[in-house]
Amino acid sequence: MDLAVIIMIFLIMSIVISIAIGANDETMAPLYGSRILNMKQILILAAIFAITGAIFLGEGVAKSVGDKILLIDYETTGISQNAVVLTILISTAIWLILSSALGLPISSTHSTIGGIMGLGVMLGSIGGVNWDTILGMSIWWLLSPIVGFLVTFLVVKILHKHKIKHLKGFQDYERSENIYTYIILIVICVTAFSRAGNDCSNAVGIVVGVGDDINLTALLIITGFGLAAGIVVLGRIVIKNLGKVTELRPSTAFAVQVPTAAVMLIGTIQKIPLSGSHLLVASLVGLSKASNTPMKKGIWKIVAIWLLTFPMSALLAIILYFPINAVL
Repeated sequence: MDLAVIIMIFLIMSIVISIAIGANDETMAPLYGSRILNMKQILILAAIFAITGAIFLGEGVAKSVGDKILLIDYETTGISQNAVVLTILISTAIWLILSSALGLPISSTHSTIGGIMGLGVMLGSIGGVNWDTILGMSIWWLLSPIVGFLVTFLVVKILHKHKIKHLKGFQDYERSENIYTYIILIVICVTAFSRAGNDCSNAVGIVVGVGDDINLTALLIITGFGLAAGIVVLGRIVIKNLGKVTELRPSTAFAVQVPTAAVMLIGTIQKIPLSGSHLLVASLVGLSKASNTPMKKGIWKIVAIWLLTFPMSALLAIILYFPINAVL
């Protein structure tokens, strides 16, 4: 197949994935759950930071995903790199779209890397994957939700003690919550900005590994608009679902968002692909435990889809590789 056609297919699939990632982006859920903004305002804000985050922060993490995980020697083995890249793009898109349709927030990072690992092991045996890089990323993947849970739990307890000690009556309480309304808006904007920079790597990262034929800057711009489109068109489903997981007020939404904002920003600057979904859901569980409020039953569906993401993405990529390789 002609190289120009293949590159065009890669670009189209990257756009499809970016739309699917945007549709699965639950960053703004605390704003919805705490009723700070209505859905229209949330979608506009999310779209703006999806575009800017992808453009200004996306390059580093994209190169980590594209250059550092697969160790397949395409020239020696005769394996088609184009078939590998297209397979990973399509398998990621399918898993993301399926999860978004069910209203379940999943890790787009885990979807992409699960597909990469599945093909890497199948085509290159145990040496087809850079396990040192995977191990380094895995430490972040394991620690980040733990940090989200613990930090939110502690912040909620501290806020509760502060309210008991310093707030006298309903007016003081309302004034305090109004202040947190502005603070949480700033924190969530920081989260959305860094989250877009991190998540866009799952749409463009594997394409980066193809070589110099791809203009990364142009692809990041296109991906940013794809993220925004996904959020505006379909994102409200996941935002509503996660925003209702537990009771939220501006102050508790702040407690939930602080660890997510900090870890996502640091991870993106360090060029490490992370799961914002895992962070936010772990923080919501921490809030529930600290405030003794019940969690909705849907949380177990979210956990189940998390556990299935790696193996299902890997299996899906392996199944899709054979027909795609035959066509290319």
